[in-house]
Amino acid sequence: MKGSNLKEIYNDFHLGGYTKDFDSFEFKSISDKNSIKNKSIYFCGKAIFWQTLKANSEKDLLIIFSKKFFDEGGTDLLSQLKDYSFWATVENLPLAMSALSEPFYKEFTAEDNDEVDGRQMGTCEVHPTAIISQGVFLGAHVKIGRNVRLYPGCVVSSFCEIEDETILYPNVTLMPRTRLGKFCRIHSGTVIGSDGFGYNFNEGVHHKVWHMGGVIIGDNVEIGSNSSVDQGTFSPTKIYSGTKIDNLVQVAHNVQLGMGTILCGQAGVAGSATIGDFTVVGGSAAIAPDCHIGKACQIGGLAGVMNNLEDGAKVAGFPARPIKEWLKGLAYVRKMTLKK
Repeated sequence: MKGSNLKEIYNDFHLGGYTKDFDSFEFKSISDKNSIKNKSIYFCGKAIFWQTLKANSEKDLLIIFSKKFFDEGGTDLLSQLKDYSFWATVENLPLAMSALSEPFYKEFTAEDNDEVDGRQMGTCEVHPTAIISQGVFLGAHVKIGRNVRLYPGCVVSSFCEIEDETILYPNVTLMPRTRLGKFCRIHSGTVIGSDGFGYNFNEGVHHKVWHMGGVIIGDNVEIGSNSSVDQGTFSPTKIYSGTKIDNLVQVAHNVQLGMGTILCGQAGVAGSATIGDFTVVGGSAAIAPDCHIGKACQIGGLAGVMNNLEDGAKVAGFPARPIKEWLKGLAYVRKMTLKK
């Protein structure tokens, strides 16, 4: 999409210094801090986004700053922008994100076809050993590996990939650009790759952030029935190999689940949280947005994790705190309530 088109879609950004012809420059995508690509747009309203960008080698992009963050950075920030092709400021960064993500979404999904089965259109690659039951729908450009088994009612949408020996039980839905590794088992009613819950409120309207990041799932992952894994906003939600997810679990957009993690029933992981390898999240526990949970942590059932946790942490309660401290607190409350 050319810079001149971006101006037409959202004309409320103020271009600063730039090194190339903005109007004719072709922008290919939108980046986020998990995946920064040249010829893309990058939204920056907090220090963490700016620090991540500075540590990256890509320079040929448009950085859109919130005016507040940019003004607070002052001359120091301005002096560091000389190597970047384009930068701009906006009064309302979330609104700009909503407005500019929609045309990229439409462009990105233009070749999707989930109305006519891809086998009928000749765009699918299905290994001859795969077992595809009656009542299964395959979208455009789907790839199915060796000995994959798809039970009745499954929907595998455009550009999905399923590797060898993976099983989808009845009525599983894979939304576009979901990739499943080998030897995975996905149980009935689970949906992988639907849009994350992302809206920006302005003048009485919730403006949608358009999602196009997809989901990548490693090998030997099992997901219970009626769970949901949302696709990333501009880069993938990722679940690494060996992870096991129980029934009725919510994994939000841009979440990163490490190897061998365990999520018990009704747990919820909010957007952009990361969970380290072999951490266990108890039933109905909740992880707040952007939290970083270390490796080999244990999070008690019904806990509410609001802050980052170091490797090996054991927490419980709401807000979550070290389990020994939480148990002492419970004992003290009980003692006081039973006191005559």
